[in-house]
Amino acid sequence: MKVVWSTWALERLDEIHTYLEKEASERIADRTIGRILEAVKLLEQFPHGGQVEPWLEHKGLGHRRAVIGHYKVVYRLHRMEIRITDVFDARQDPGKMKG
Repeated sequence: MKVVWSTWALERLDEIHTYLEKEASERIADRTIGRILEAVKLLEQFPHGGQVEPWLEHKGLGHRRAVIGHYKVVYRLHRMEIRITDVFDARQDPGKMKG
């Protein structure tokens, strides 16, 4: 399956990297983003590997999540695509999550 990133999700990835680089180190920022990208790569092989995202079930679009440390990669399957809709820090209010 092909992975398609939303603009929103890519912006969140950049924000996470910038934040971690500033608050921790470039090495930690790079490693965290690398782990997130590795998890997305696994979704190509196992698209149903993520759990259903309960905070977005009300939308009825089949949102799923892959959890990597403190972060959720929120995605949904559409035809032959894995659409990444958000990368979300799970320590935040889940009401802020975009689907």
